[in-house]
Amino acid sequence: MNILKKLSEKHNTWLGIVRSFGADNPEDIVQDMYIKIFNWSERNKDKDILYDGDQVNHYFVFKTLRSLFINECKKNKVCLDIDDIDIEHNPEDQTDTELIQEKLAKLYWYDRKVFEYVYLKNFSMLQLSEMTGISYYSIKRTILKVKKQLK
Repeated sequence: MNILKKLSEKHNTWLGIVRSFGADNPEDIVQDMYIKIFNWSERNKDKDILYDGDQVNHYFVFKTLRSLFINECKKNKVCLDIDDIDIEHNPEDQTDTELIQEKLAKLYWYDRKVFEYVYLKNFSMLQLSEMTGISYYSIKRTILKVKKQLK
């Protein structure tokens, strides 16, 4: 079965995923995903994209969409900085984002900065390790600790 036909059956799902990333142009990113996956399937005979013969690998599509979104952010230089976000504290009307921002603000500065670089500025843990000279495993432990505190 044609890979594009299988992917297009879940077009609205892919759009929803990209919208959840906060993209301004979800349709463009989904269309780029179709092109990228089609080219991949041509080179690799649908390896990693389909399993059990005709089931779409949602994780593979998600990672492709996420990488395209991150590339778009980097291209447009639209990365958030925690310090640039001012939130007025109103306990009666707090959203999940505000709660997360509040918890991040209370973290030790090192933990907050590592989390910021990995999740908001889209550095990989390996890139951050090479750039700063901090051990990869130290960065990984910090990220796991911050995630646990944010839950």
